[in-house]
Amino acid sequence: MTNLYQILTSTLIGASEHGAAHGDAAGHGAHGAGPGGMVDIVGHLTEMESVEFFFKTFPLDKLHFELFGIDLSITKPVIMMWLAAIILTLCLMLAFRGGKLLKSKFAHLLEVYILFVRDEIVYPIMGERDGRKLLPFFLTVFFFILSMNLFGMIPWGGTATGNVNVTAGLAIVAFLVIQGMGIAKNGVVHHFKALLPSGLPAFVVPIMIPVEIVGMFAKPFALCIRLFANMVAGHAVILAFLGLIFMAKSWIIAPMPLAGVVGISILELFVGHLQAFVFTMLTALFTGMTMHPDH
Repeated sequence: MTNLYQILTSTLIGASEHGAAHGDAAGHGAHGAGPGGMVDIVGHLTEMESVEFFFKTFPLDKLHFELFGIDLSITKPVIMMWLAAIILTLCLMLAFRGGKLLKSKFAHLLEVYILFVRDEIVYPIMGERDGRKLLPFFLTVFFFILSMNLFGMIPWGGTATGNVNVTAGLAIVAFLVIQGMGIAKNGVVHHFKALLPSGLPAFVVPIMIPVEIVGMFAKPFALCIRLFANMVAGHAVILAFLGLIFMAKSWIIAPMPLAGVVGISILELFVGHLQAFVFTMLTALFTGMTMHPDH
């Protein structure tokens, strides 16, 4: 998910600084311009050590620390994830104070999302009995991913799901729920025994065991990469469009790339919803498969 306002301003400022310096430096950090005025696309996509707010850059290098050898540094995706979680929690608390739906347009909008997840994803895939137990989890997954995706549309915001570490963390949680619910429903022995389809010839079993084990881990891996790739793709395309202006070294062609930027930004609004739906739907599907392997 991209932040059109932030990208445009930072790109134009970076390009003007580069022109004033007459190419003395090959870009200024993540938001400068590279050789020939080309936008630093890689820098925009990989910058994690600073946060921008009202055209000011706040470094995060002092927030680096480790615990038992594990890097727990506070980076930009972490901050964006925290902000998205806090804003989502406050919005839900305001819309459903006291456990009751308030009579406001925003509360009714949230109700539409909740009913969609319940009636179009969870219940049809898992059934009402099992779906009711896991509905809070799937609603949390859907709203949390949607919030992180759309947070990049806010000025000076950022998309936490555009970082593979964040999507990997979501995939690990999904993997634990998928396997955990299968074990809780069927028991450890039957759960892993059900990985192999019934009726297989004996000589095929040694081949299928490693295949099924790889498939068990391939599912969350696919969830991780799919979400990450789709969130990064829009950002990269927008920055590439903006880069065409500086590569041509002429503002005459600017209207065409800017029209493409606006179009991709509108599309990204749809993609943010779509990817939250896909991640939630696939997680529910994989969970239902492990809980009901015979179906």
